[in-house]
Amino acid sequence: MEWIDKALHFFGLGWLNGMIAVGSVAFAVLAYIWARKRTKISHVHLGEHLLGSASDSLPPAIVVQYNGHSIPRLTKSLLIIWNSGENTITGDAIVEKDPLRVQIGEDGKILSVSVLKTSRAVNDFRTVPYVNEQANEAILSFDFLDSNDGAVIEILHTSTDRKPRLKGTLRGLPKGFTNVGQFTRPKPQKRSKAGKLADVVFSPLVLASAGFLFALYGPRPSVLPPDGGNSFVPGVLGGFFGMWVAYAYGARRRYPRALHLEALE
Repeated sequence: MEWIDKALHFFGLGWLNGMIAVGSVAFAVLAYIWARKRTKISHVHLGEHLLGSASDSLPPAIVVQYNGHSIPRLTKSLLIIWNSGENTITGDAIVEKDPLRVQIGEDGKILSVSVLKTSRAVNDFRTVPYVNEQANEAILSFDFLDSNDGAVIEILHTSTDRKPRLKGTLRGLPKGFTNVGQFTRPKPQKRSKAGKLADVVFSPLVLASAGFLFALYGPRPSVLPPDGGNSFVPGVLGGFFGMWVAYAYGARRRYPRALHLEALE
């Protein structure tokens, strides 16, 4: 049958050996990634003004108090911090002269700081207000952090800056902490049946399958040399596979699943 002959010709091409070689290299790279041992702490942040704004204080007619003291604005910042390496990090790695701490803008004061969630209670992740004149900082401490262990920290403060900063020095982390950036809440959208169908039709998997079938049975583009066999096929497959990888990478959650909260959506 004609389609069987085409399939046999397709799988008998020399480019298949090349793809196997590329796959072997990719497997070697992945094996290196899985086997490596790093000491690394990463964090993402999220902030919003609950009352007031970055440029203006509350109107004079509106008075907001916290523990009996008037405040110009109320800002909430979230900091998600976790062990993004493979090595266990113990609490005694924190340098006493430069403790691990979260810091807000110098124009504000921390009103409260709390741990909303931890990966495991046994990590004993804690926060305490700074005991000196630095009212815009709070100390963080923990017993140990295995890979992907961490915590979600909430800071209520009066600064115009919504971005919290992670400060301090840990032994074994000469380059400091890795700032992954701002976590953006996904916008809730109501999808119609047509929209959901479009998501399926134009999904990377469906597009890759369509490209495979077109490359195998469709007409050969005139811009390609006539004696080049079906070299068009691996190019199409590679392009759609690369698109799928880029899509999956961009849609990933940047922090461990164990630290996910409904409030972050």
